[in-house]
Amino acid sequence: MTITTTADVSRRAFLGGALGLAGTLAFAGCGSGSSSPAGRFTAMYEGSGASETIDPGTGTMFIDEARIKHIYDGLFEIDSRMRAIPRLAENAEPDPSGTVWRLRLREADWHDGGPLTADDVMFTLSRILGRQTEAQPFVAATTLSAIDLPNSRTLDARTVELRLREPSFDLPTQLASYGTRIVKAGTRDFTRPNGTGPFRFRSFTPGREFVADRNPDHWDGSPRIDALRVLSTGAEARLAAIRGRQADFVDNLSPAAQRTLRGDDGVTVHSTPNSGILYFAMKTQRAPFASADVRRAMMAMIDREELVRVALQGSGETSDDVFGRGYQYYADDLPAHTHDPDRAKALLRAAGADDLAFELFVAPVAGGFVEAAHLVARQARAIGVDVKVTIGSKDTYYTEALTKGDMTMGQSGPLAIPYHFGSRLISSAPKNFTQWSDPRFDQLYAAAQRERSVDARTRIYHDMHEILHDRGGFIFWATTPWLTAYRSGVRNAPHGVPNAHDWARFPEVIA
Repeated sequence: MTITTTADVSRRAFLGGALGLAGTLAFAGCGSGSSSPAGRFTAMYEGSGASETIDPGTGTMFIDEARIKHIYDGLFEIDSRMRAIPRLAENAEPDPSGTVWRLRLREADWHDGGPLTADDVMFTLSRILGRQTEAQPFVAATTLSAIDLPNSRTLDARTVELRLREPSFDLPTQLASYGTRIVKAGTRDFTRPNGTGPFRFRSFTPGREFVADRNPDHWDGSPRIDALRVLSTGAEARLAAIRGRQADFVDNLSPAAQRTLRGDDGVTVHSTPNSGILYFAMKTQRAPFASADVRRAMMAMIDREELVRVALQGSGETSDDVFGRGYQYYADDLPAHTHDPDRAKALLRAAGADDLAFELFVAPVAGGFVEAAHLVARQARAIGVDVKVTIGSKDTYYTEALTKGDMTMGQSGPLAIPYHFGSRLISSAPKNFTQWSDPRFDQLYAAAQRERSVDARTRIYHDMHEILHDRGGFIFWATTPWLTAYRSGVRNAPHGVPNAHDWARFPEVIA
């Protein structure tokens, strides 16, 4: 087995660069090269059953993203430092007030041969921001809620003018969030998607298989493989497939799987550090976690080092309850919370919660989750707290976790910090696992969007981090490496951090 690691910024992300906002932003595409395509490439991801989708407005699971990003393109994407980089947007210019943005589209074609137009962008935004009729909500509806769609317009076939209800100089980051990839105007049926991406749809069976064919006319260059096959599988099946050479690439391996592959010369395992972000989420709008002191007690009660050592088998690093280590806007000067049972007991006494009891709802959605839950229950007993561990289904867990349990667990890939705040922590956030609602926090978020200066915006985001670090509902207890494996001989396998543009992206792979 060969082991490789990834630096913070991937090659394609570095070439794209970070987005500065001092004036007009102009970008150029870069092709994928001229290597002759060959064969079918099979990639395997953790499945989520019948809930899987190829609708770019509703998909949020890693396997959804692995499919959708090959069929569709966004106006912007996120690089491995969680900064916006251009894709279908050729340039983007805010007015001095930050309330009007003009976006110029690059020349690109839909898979059916028609050209990408400004009408497609307006249709996509109206779909996201309009009345929600789908079974699943559009995940970007809150993130993009500042767009004043009735007063936005197309200026010509390739130019869009977006007007905002509130100033935002961080709009490209919002336009790079989940659920924002552009769909063709008039599209109502997403069972046979028509995108602008590097592969053309062939077939999809939720919970099983997705197949797409090379798009030789993609604006960013033709893929180097003829067909892409994405399979929905469990952890054991992924390990068996890469060992048996039945897969070219497998995602999200466990540390135990990495050890199993040790000595296998036919497999290369890649470790991307600081990529899996593990958390506990306390529901802050109801007892017992409506009390800030009870939440502070939990931050002191949890022994993060034991959780990493035992539940994660040492594969990870302790975290400090601040999201986004190493990414733009991260508050790296806040002190790490440490295991302090005496402080936890004192805080519970101050909150009148000496007899604290709560339900921890968990599911085996990732390695070490159930083990970590039981460890926390044991740590709680040591200070007189009764924790009932309830285990749910991994296929429905993240939907149920929004309402079930007093505390839940979760795993996130890296996200742009403004998107993390906007999608999970402002009062109207659609994925608000902690049910967090803080007027001051909401005000600061709005103020950050109004700031043209990146430095000033960074200071405001720091203030928001301080609030969460002190009394927030998330306990970010560890970061883990993201382990992937590919068949030896495969070249240009993707190594971006999860959720980044280069993650799970195969146009340049050579099989």
